[in-house]
Amino acid sequence: MLTINDLTMIKTKTLYLVLITIFFMKPFAGIAQEVNELNEVSATITNKSGDGLKDVLIQASNSKNTTLTNENGVFRLKIQEEDILIISRLGYEESVIYIDNGSLENETIVLKQFGVIQPEEAINISLGNLPFERITGSVERITGDELSDFPTAFVQEALAGRLSGLTSNYNDALPTAEGFGNSIRRQGAGQILVDGVPVTNIVLTPAEVDDVVIAKDYGSSFMFGTLGAPGAIIVNSKHGLPGGRSIKFKSRTGVRTPTFLPNVMNAQDYAKNYNTALVNDGFAPIYSQNDINDYTTGENPVRNPNNNYYDDLVDGVSTYSHVTGDFSGGNKNVQYFSHLGFYNTNGIESVGDGRKLTRLRLNNNVQIKFSEKGAVNLGIGGSFNKRKEPALNANSAFNTMYNYPANALPYKINDTIYGRTPEYGTNLLVGLAHGSIIEDERRDAFARIGLDLDLSELTKGLTFKALVGMYTLNILSKRRDPRVNMAEPVFTLNNDGSYTTTFRNYTRGNNENDWVRAGDRVDRSQFINANLHYNRDFSDDHKVIADVIFSNQEITGSQLVQNTIFRNLGLRVNYLLKQKYVLEGKLMNSPIRQLSQDERSKINYDAGFAWLMHKENFFAGTSWLNFLKLRANFGVQSRPVSQFFISENLYGGLGSGQFGINGKTSSGGGNIRVFTASGDIRTPKQEYLSIGVDFQMANSKINGQLNYFNIRNYDQIGFFNGFYAILPSNFSPLVNKGDTRFRGIDGSISYNNKIGNLSYKFGVNAMYGESYATEFDYINYPAGEEQRNITGNKGGRILGLEADGIFQNDTEVANAIPQLFGEVKPGDIRYKDFNNDGVIDEKDIHEIGNAPRFSYGVNYMMQYKNWSFSVHGDGVLGGDYVETLHWNRGTNNYTKEIANSWPVSNSLPKLTTLSNSNNYRNSSFWLKNAGYFNVRSIMVAYSLPQAFLKNIGVKDFSFSAASKNPFVISSNKDRYMPSRNKGYLEHPVLKAFELGIQVTF
Repeated sequence: MLTINDLTMIKTKTLYLVLITIFFMKPFAGIAQEVNELNEVSATITNKSGDGLKDVLIQASNSKNTTLTNENGVFRLKIQEEDILIISRLGYEESVIYIDNGSLENETIVLKQFGVIQPEEAINISLGNLPFERITGSVERITGDELSDFPTAFVQEALAGRLSGLTSNYNDALPTAEGFGNSIRRQGAGQILVDGVPVTNIVLTPAEVDDVVIAKDYGSSFMFGTLGAPGAIIVNSKHGLPGGRSIKFKSRTGVRTPTFLPNVMNAQDYAKNYNTALVNDGFAPIYSQNDINDYTTGENPVRNPNNNYYDDLVDGVSTYSHVTGDFSGGNKNVQYFSHLGFYNTNGIESVGDGRKLTRLRLNNNVQIKFSEKGAVNLGIGGSFNKRKEPALNANSAFNTMYNYPANALPYKINDTIYGRTPEYGTNLLVGLAHGSIIEDERRDAFARIGLDLDLSELTKGLTFKALVGMYTLNILSKRRDPRVNMAEPVFTLNNDGSYTTTFRNYTRGNNENDWVRAGDRVDRSQFINANLHYNRDFSDDHKVIADVIFSNQEITGSQLVQNTIFRNLGLRVNYLLKQKYVLEGKLMNSPIRQLSQDERSKINYDAGFAWLMHKENFFAGTSWLNFLKLRANFGVQSRPVSQFFISENLYGGLGSGQFGINGKTSSGGGNIRVFTASGDIRTPKQEYLSIGVDFQMANSKINGQLNYFNIRNYDQIGFFNGFYAILPSNFSPLVNKGDTRFRGIDGSISYNNKIGNLSYKFGVNAMYGESYATEFDYINYPAGEEQRNITGNKGGRILGLEADGIFQNDTEVANAIPQLFGEVKPGDIRYKDFNNDGVIDEKDIHEIGNAPRFSYGVNYMMQYKNWSFSVHGDGVLGGDYVETLHWNRGTNNYTKEIANSWPVSNSLPKLTTLSNSNNYRNSSFWLKNAGYFNVRSIMVAYSLPQAFLKNIGVKDFSFSAASKNPFVISSNKDRYMPSRNKGYLEHPVLKAFELGIQVTF
């Protein structure tokens, strides 16, 4: 019998087939042209600095002729009366020029260089376009071609270190489920849009991307409503260009290996040090010298195993391949772009079938101009992912490898029985090679249709744009649970010194298990946007752009408690006075359905200003300044809230949930939260002030921006523990209490230049930010302990005790100031009396360090003749973190560094098997420098000369070699500093080395 999920999958497949058929049956009537007499044209191609560009490829679509510019940037080409020129060069955006009368309008053609400000260029922000010079907020843009020099299949990873105010991290480093997070000014990713449609994740590859725009404040993100409060990441996929067809194939193959893995003790070293820990605690050692000898010789591998998990179970190398094909072209009326990609990767475990992921990616765009007044754009695509891996999660597997000592248990007792012990419940060999297996198929699809209408016949300057889109995600999972024979070995010592092995807790296995269905998932997102756009120049001194915007997004899913709806209705007016003063105002209603009707009707606002200073008379005649814009904006916007109901209260306890009325329905155990009637809850809000400058100098060679921002999040909704003291029952309501601030500066600067055949660009971006909690559910300490307060102080402070070395003997302990954190013995940490009250206790806790506040990125790209090279990296300066990896290990494994514990050296306190509240707490003893610089990617490429390629019908043929995460510069030699626990408590981040080839026809 067909289930609902089966029917859903059938419908999804049918939708794919129908829409893909439509895309590959596009009408391209009119592409063919009659052969006319050819005209010769000539022009000079330069960059914005005026430098002539050599070896620029110029292709005439209709005449089919091609040529290259000479060393001065000059070209001559024979074209038809009606023709289209396509101009391309590495490091510059592709340009299209229409020929209508057999001649060029201008004798000089300026190509757009990556990262150079174009004041009049329209930027796609806030569901509409604005010229860069009229945007009152901070925006940065990067092209997909720039991102393509990062060896990755994920756009979000390629953004690392590339734009100011944007920080990137690895949420999950699993090869079969990689996840990356981007945060704008540490407020989260905000609204993410792909071709105008909201998404929760960017599934595009860099090869599919035209550009990515980061909208960092209300001057550029306000019109996205509540989701745009933290900022927005706007991704526009590639579209076809007029002028014939282009076919590009790219293949990349590589290997990945862990950036860092722990250096842990073998069984004999662990036994020796564990014995030491027992003696330190006043207990007798449990490992005899014979045990230690057997660990060394390996004579009794069942009774005395000496496992090296990383050598035994981790191959250390994961292979992957990524093949893409891009097909684009069109004419003046129809343009199309189609992307097909195949991605395959494996895990790094060396036993069993391993982890495997295959992905097929489709993306198709078409733009059709059906009249002089109207056009439609269509999009369809998605991905098919198939994953197979052990049910033992890769993070859990590596956590186990780090924590289990080498003698925890034998992998196998004999050929048919695997080992187990009460203390260590996971046999890694079973979990990775002989245990449960998960297979799932993830199928996500999107479809969109947009309409652009010119309504100037009704009112001059009036246009209308609408976009309807949908996204669907289906995950079908199945699981197989084979079982092996497992038992706990018991060893009885015989009179002759040998041992007899018996079993207890024996479990007989079963390999006959069938696949069973597991946890299917269905998500849907529907989106509609309409924009009535008015752009009118009343005179050179008075220009107006106005937008009325409506958008509605509804999200449904099998994992949601309730449907989520985001609806926005907004007005934006942008006024340019005398070509140099911009005034902008915005109003927005973004109702939050969980709140009361009064709250849902409230209006958010933003006001912005920009001053184009380079146009003022006092800068007239200055050759060093090309562009200078001073801008500012201030606004208040609603913030989204977590799920809860209006008419019903939601109770939860220990992870369970029930619905009902207070006093009539409850859940057992734990503290119970009550989501009270929302009439008493105000809308959470964000207040944003941003001031900045955009500049271009030195004949367009220097470009950049500098920003100050002050962000306040207030009326935050939460469940606050402090209310327990004043409530007569176990029930506690949601209330508006949180009030936090984050302020700082960010900016970027780049320098590009051309010296002979060498072109290069060097860029640096950075952000410094400080957070504050002005109201929250934190303890307020009395006079004399104000240093412990979180409220009113800078965020990110590390509070703890000031260490003063390690006690060396009983005399030092007896003569020291009393420390009230348990019994103190030689080998324990000594602390300073911060408040000089003659005793060391919690009142001596104070600020001992702070988390990093300064982050930065460095990017360098160069081209010399047919060679190109790039390197990108990011990092943080200053700041600290508390190293907890060496805190009481109990019976867990030891890293080799623990062998240096006191009294061998004073780098670590004495070993112990017990909890030690004196040593294992925040203190300066454990404080480490958090600074690092991570080289994210290095790539070198060579392109065959255009003079050779243009004669064989090939536009580009290039080879590349690249590395991802090759090394980290920091004072912590054994840690991947951007994600310190990965490799220890989680799957390690992988570094990659790959070779690639690309050919374009």
